[in-house]
Amino acid sequence: MKLVSGRGLGAALAATALAAGAAACAGHTTAHGDAATRAAARGDSAARAAAVSAQRGPRVLLLTQTRGYHHASIPAALAAVEAIGRRDGLAVEPLAGAASLTAARLRGAAAVVFLLTSGELPLRPAGRAALLAFVRRGGGLAGFHSASDTFHRWPAFTSLLGAEFSHHPPASRGAMVVEDGRSAITSGLGSSFRLKDEFYVFRRDPRPRVHVLVRLATSPHGPERPLVWCRRDGGGRVFYDAFGHYPQSWSDPRLIRLADAGLRWASGRLRTTDC
Repeated sequence: MKLVSGRGLGAALAATALAAGAAACAGHTTAHGDAATRAAARGDSAARAAAVSAQRGPRVLLLTQTRGYHHASIPAALAAVEAIGRRDGLAVEPLAGAASLTAARLRGAAAVVFLLTSGELPLRPAGRAALLAFVRRGGGLAGFHSASDTFHRWPAFTSLLGAEFSHHPPASRGAMVVEDGRSAITSGLGSSFRLKDEFYVFRRDPRPRVHVLVRLATSPHGPERPLVWCRRDGGGRVFYDAFGHYPQSWSDPRLIRLADAGLRWASGRLRTTDC
């Protein structure tokens, strides 16, 4: 599968993201935030379901539910991931909520995406067991940004994803180091790049449990700050990308390239020996 091109797809996604999230602004709203923003993030469920049924290719279940911070960038993120799915032949299937993540729904899926989710989502014990089994038996999991701020009371999810969000300093512009430039997931990113985002700090350094792809550059004596990684869990594939706080993040060609490759790897459509 051809890797996503930079400026071309980035420009197209910028227009899509602006249309989907015209009312969105940088930052967070609370879990009880503006109803219109939430409606925009969900979109027309009937139309989306019809579009998914018309697609052919691996099914990717997508969850954007929040019970904590609700990012204003969710509509842009959703539009970007759906555009990636159309380009890469992935049937992206948005879910109404975590309660929809059942063993029956997971059957035959290629991956599950936690896209800017947060808080203690209403996933029943049977659904939790089904998700863990799905990945360990060969399925994929991709988490973006506040996916690591999800299920703080479910240690197994933290272990699966690779880390748990602790806090973040004020959003800033920082230098990213592509730690593994040989991976197919980071292909085309170069050795470093700069961007503005929220740079998460995790409760524990994920490095012993994950293969780090991108990290925040820190001083020689500063703490490790991995931000993008992949890992194996049993026969499954787990990809985490901490970027995506701003709506405009989802039209940045570099971040789209990274999300595209990460989703394809988690879905089993991209091979790399590094993860």
